[in-house]
Amino acid sequence: MADAGELKNMNTGAIRRILKAKGTMSKNELARETGLSFPTIGRAVDSMLSTGELLEKGAGTSTGGRCAQLYAINPLYRVITSLYLEAEELHWFISDLSGECVERGKEICDEGILKTIDTLIRRIQVRYPQLGAIAMGVAANVREGIMQRSFGYSELWGVNLSAYLNNISGLPCAVEGDMQIVSTGFWSRCIPPKKAVVCIYLGKMGIGGGAVIDGRAWHGASAFAGELHYLPIEHNMEYAQTHFKGADIVDYYSKIITSYIAILNPDRIILYDNELISGQANDIRIESVKNIPPHNIPQIEVSNEFEEDYRRGLFVFGNRLLD
Repeated sequence: MADAGELKNMNTGAIRRILKAKGTMSKNELARETGLSFPTIGRAVDSMLSTGELLEKGAGTSTGGRCAQLYAINPLYRVITSLYLEAEELHWFISDLSGECVERGKEICDEGILKTIDTLIRRIQVRYPQLGAIAMGVAANVREGIMQRSFGYSELWGVNLSAYLNNISGLPCAVEGDMQIVSTGFWSRCIPPKKAVVCIYLGKMGIGGGAVIDGRAWHGASAFAGELHYLPIEHNMEYAQTHFKGADIVDYYSKIITSYIAILNPDRIILYDNELISGQANDIRIESVKNIPPHNIPQIEVSNEFEEDYRRGLFVFGNRLLD
């Protein structure tokens, strides 16, 4: 049987989840939604107001009596730090509980990646003592927070980045491959939600893909899903190291897209724009689906919102750590 402290935490958690989903509510509405008694809701709401977790948001619409006070989560009660590493650049964002970016910046890892991360996190915790979680993405293969051997970041090979971040900060931390995060970010803004989406990005560390199926990023059995340079395409490994020098980029992209269509059958495929495919999106689209039955062709589109989807996905992963 749960003790008084556990019951209080459970009640507070129920209120927190409902308000995150609904926005603003009265005590009566919270009681109906949670199934808790009005006195229990009243005590929990008053406690959350005293700690600053909730804000009073004015009165609701009158139904004949006195208007009920409305309450909402204080978005700055907790903040989330999001990091992503690409080549030698460490990008960072501070997000409030609504997902709004409070502050952002970029560090160059001249003194090493781990030292740069260490210095940055300690600096952020001084500025934001309400920091509640850290989420990080890396343009590499990451398995259960541990960096696998890849085309770069030899300093990080075999390092448990999740544990490293936790040791620095004392906070819950998540580290994922970049495309699992980016595809989660794209999926989170799909209304209505899609059955399966695929996102493909070509950046400084080569090309990678991410898939979200039924709302969850697909990692594969050993977090190898999306490592597109291992596909049996001629010169594929060389392209990772030469930024696709000499590649027929329309043919290359079409082979990847066709593979995804045949294996995953997604609703949508997102190609993040870059200088190599700029102006060739229609050619890629035509070549990719020329042998696909019409009723199986997904929506294929080019997006310029890679960084925004990355930030959105990092927030999703970080926010899950607070629940």
